[in-house]
Amino acid sequence: MKRTLLFLGTVFMGVSASAQDCSDLFISEYVEGVSNNKALEIYNPTDQPIDLSQYFVARYSNGSTSHTSAQTASIAVELVGTLAPYSTHVAVIDKRDSTGTGQEAPVWDELQAVADEFYSPVYDQSYAFYFNGNDALILYKGNISDIGNQQVIDVFGKVG
Repeated sequence: MKRTLLFLGTVFMGVSASAQDCSDLFISEYVEGVSNNKALEIYNPTDQPIDLSQYFVARYSNGSTSHTSAQTASIAVELVGTLAPYSTHVAVIDKRDSTGTGQEAPVWDELQAVADEFYSPVYDQSYAFYFNGNDALILYKGNISDIGNQQVIDVFGKVG
């Protein structure tokens, strides 16, 4: 009996010691479907609403390790809205023209239906949501015009 209790106590302490305090947003889902069916789901694990305008998503294309400040507007997009406690924000690439083809092909109706907001409608202005499997995405908190000095909140993929 003592061994069983000791074992359970050790397991419990190990599990609780490795649990993390989740006090900020995180990327809870990544969608990369056919063509332009691309989305991110961001979760608010806190008991307070969060102003999303304090956050932005940046794309590091093809495993790049850095970018120049001139690229900031192109690689990043500021989030919009307020995210309620214990809720998600579904961010989808803004391709909704039903007659679009190729690079302008529309996002599937099912993905449009769950979107909270659409981002990056024009590639030449912001390609943050034109990601594929070899791109890293970073959720930052802070000023979009100074990426290098902002707080990294979450990373999907590997930079570099």
